[in-house]
Amino acid sequence: MAKISVLMNVFNVEPYIAEALKSIQSQTFQDIDIVVADDGSKDRTRQVAEQIASTDRRITVVGTPDNRGIPAALNLGLALCHTPYIAKMDGDDIALPTRLEKQLRFLENNPDVSLVGCATTAIDQSGRLIPGLGVSQKPITQEAVAETMLLAPPCSHIWLARREVYDTLSGYREIEVAEDYDFLLRAISSGFRITNLPESLMLIRTRSGNVSSRLEQRKAHYYIVKLYRERLERGVDSFSKEGYARAVRSGKVEDGAFRLAMQCARKGFRSHSRVLRYFLLMFSALVSPWQARYYLIRFHLKMALRTPGYSA
Repeated sequence: MAKISVLMNVFNVEPYIAEALKSIQSQTFQDIDIVVADDGSKDRTRQVAEQIASTDRRITVVGTPDNRGIPAALNLGLALCHTPYIAKMDGDDIALPTRLEKQLRFLENNPDVSLVGCATTAIDQSGRLIPGLGVSQKPITQEAVAETMLLAPPCSHIWLARREVYDTLSGYREIEVAEDYDFLLRAISSGFRITNLPESLMLIRTRSGNVSSRLEQRKAHYYIVKLYRERLERGVDSFSKEGYARAVRSGKVEDGAFRLAMQCARKGFRSHSRVLRYFLLMFSALVSPWQARYYLIRFHLKMALRTPGYSA
């Protein structure tokens, strides 16, 4: 049996899946297996993955017959992960060669920590670094995790975790665009310690189809935080599929305002003019209160991560 299972969720990532798999196949730590969990892709994502799997016995490809959501695909893949450690990544991202080696070494040297992420670097659809984004900082002390975890996920979706975390939580819940954040806060509620390596070991691709731009994700954030606070107070939370659906529901006007805000924000971040950038970002905050809340959260997070010892 391998030591690490790499669980890779994919959906319509045909242009990127081969590079993502190659980055895992080429890791300096080789005692691994790879489970590709396809969420009913409509393009040739699954066929490309299966073709690569035919040349590497470490790779297993599974999938749902239709698009049932990332949590369903992940739980399907988890059933095939039998190793002591489980690593996670998306099918359009790129792992740097020493990612698994360094994350595993950290967990083996720190038995009190159950899950470790790392800093990440943003790239665009073509794999180029994105000006103005650079390396994403993550908290590296327990104090930082505690202070920032309700502002943003305490680590990105590219962690390495001990198997007991997944066994205790019974996998992912059906929170479609923020299942990782819910998973992490549930892990913390269960007493598991989470941290990050200060080194950037992953290239995270930003593209127009990413769920991170959806209004649903903004609303899901507050729903997940509410569930966390319920667990603190009562030991259990009120999660249900129906409750989640109500929490993230929005109307046409709200959706339209948010789309306009996101368009302005993207133009602002890409602008080489500082004046135009600030104008567009301010306008986007005025157009949608959800974008304004997002900026406020990011500001508080940035301030916290600037505290000595909190980040790389």
